[in-house]
Amino acid sequence: MRIRDFFSFLFCILMTFAFAQNSWSYQEIEVKNGGSIAGKVTLQGETPEPRVYHLVLFPNIDMCAEVDTDDEMNRVLLDFKTDSNRGLRDVVVTLEQVEAGKPFNKKPINILSENCKFFPDVNIVRQDEVFKVDNQDAVMHNSQVYQKERGKIITNLPVPPETVIEGKVTFMKDYKIFQMICGMHEFMQTWGFRVQNPYYHLTGNDGSYNLSNIPPGEYKLVAWHYLMKKEERMVKIEPNAKLNIDIEFIAGGVVRPHYETIKSGRIKKDAIVPGSAKEDEATPSKK
Repeated sequence: MRIRDFFSFLFCILMTFAFAQNSWSYQEIEVKNGGSIAGKVTLQGETPEPRVYHLVLFPNIDMCAEVDTDDEMNRVLLDFKTDSNRGLRDVVVTLEQVEAGKPFNKKPINILSENCKFFPDVNIVRQDEVFKVDNQDAVMHNSQVYQKERGKIITNLPVPPETVIEGKVTFMKDYKIFQMICGMHEFMQTWGFRVQNPYYHLTGNDGSYNLSNIPPGEYKLVAWHYLMKKEERMVKIEPNAKLNIDIEFIAGGVVRPHYETIKSGRIKKDAIVPGSAKEDEATPSKK
């Protein structure tokens, strides 16, 4: 094969691949006779124990103790927030397998870092989306973004004091979950879930969700909480249909991130904090 013919062949292959990639992307169309799905996400069973981190083992203890800190100087992560009716907050409910539908106008990701805490707890993410981290603390933070399904860092972003930096998340293959952790303060965490169409809802205080203007068809309804196994079911949307589907998570089904299941070298729950009541109890009295 001549060199010219080879490059012509290679160009055709690349163009075909590019066209295929584009054809797989979500298409915005006018939705006619669209349906909707609404419901409530609840947590059934006893609320799991919060995660606890002893601040004395991390730098900048005075500043980090400003929020979410108990009497023993522990940073407490309340991962399961419910209202009086057990409605579960921070659950992403989305429809998968929707190839075309309403406009995909997603708000940009803006993560606030204040008092050694990332806000919000959960973010909606698109592939290759640029996000911002606004560090309002007077100390450096090191934002490490992990691909949860693989447990490896995909982005590392040092964030200088009182500075806004930008990052980009590119998921591998069909992976969808990332976790951002500060390399200096392990309790600083925020999560992200990848969506591929505009049919998603992040639940608020009462756990309710609403997906509207859905093209008629069959899709997979997925509910995701960052410490639980996903709840999935197939749904069929008829023209102008209004479905009500409630989703339950069982409290006993907590799935901890892999690095938190490693016992060797991890912080023990009964660690003693200097100046705490536990230290007084453990220290022999001097007579």
